[in-house]
Amino acid sequence: MMEVFSLGHHQYRVKRDWIKLPQNKPLNHISGVSTDNDGHIYVLQRSNPFMLIFSNDGELLDEWYDETLSDGHYFRLTNDGRVCVVDRNHHRIVIFNRSGQILQVIGDQQNPGRLGIPFNHPTDVSVTDQGNFFVSDGYGNFSVHHLDSNGELINTWGKPGKGKGEFTVPHSVLVDQRDRVLVVDRENNRVQIFNQSGNYLGEINHLYRPMNIYEDKDGFLYVTDQTPTVKLFHSNGELLGRFLTLGTIGHGVTVDENGDVYIAEMFHDEIIKFIRLS
Repeated sequence: MMEVFSLGHHQYRVKRDWIKLPQNKPLNHISGVSTDNDGHIYVLQRSNPFMLIFSNDGELLDEWYDETLSDGHYFRLTNDGRVCVVDRNHHRIVIFNRSGQILQVIGDQQNPGRLGIPFNHPTDVSVTDQGNFFVSDGYGNFSVHHLDSNGELINTWGKPGKGKGEFTVPHSVLVDQRDRVLVVDRENNRVQIFNQSGNYLGEINHLYRPMNIYEDKDGFLYVTDQTPTVKLFHSNGELLGRFLTLGTIGHGVTVDENGDVYIAEMFHDEIIKFIRLS
């Protein structure tokens, strides 16, 4: 029997075994998922190959190897064709072209930052149209860093706590279409919203240990949490719906051009696809 889920005004059909991998080559410690404008699905792993690229019907198109990158936490695709990977335990952002060649490295794996100084086990990165980076930092820090396109620090905000502009685990970051900076504050059960100078604007609640955040082309926000669910929000923070992710922890989420939702499930090492029904 076909599983059908509802999220907001749309319904989705669940598809679990859509990825086609060579025999004896399973997904291994997946961490994140994203999609490009060509409909390709990128899957980040904390193993080698660290990146797998699939067509939207599950055919394996490419795989990238780098022995120095073993703890990719999240990543973002930019409009100009870069792939920005957060290498958490090496305290750096590694930027690739769409062929898997390194273009730029920001951070020094031998010199993790002190409290409030980039980077100390960073978690996520978002890139503006002007090429500026916003980094959530993360497991060893309690900060968000704003850097220019060369990786030079412009501003830092955040400190330990539960108040406005304070974090416990800033686990993901997104610069949305309104140029706001949305920070997943995992252990405080919220997403905090700032302008690009770090001034607090508000927050999104109705979450339990949120993990990852994604904005679709229409400006709707998708947040995975450890209920485990994916929740849909209007850009103003209004909760529009949620459904179960069918796993233990939906660590990553993305939405393709067709409106299909992909969840990167940890521990089960599975990319679950929710196909939007017309």
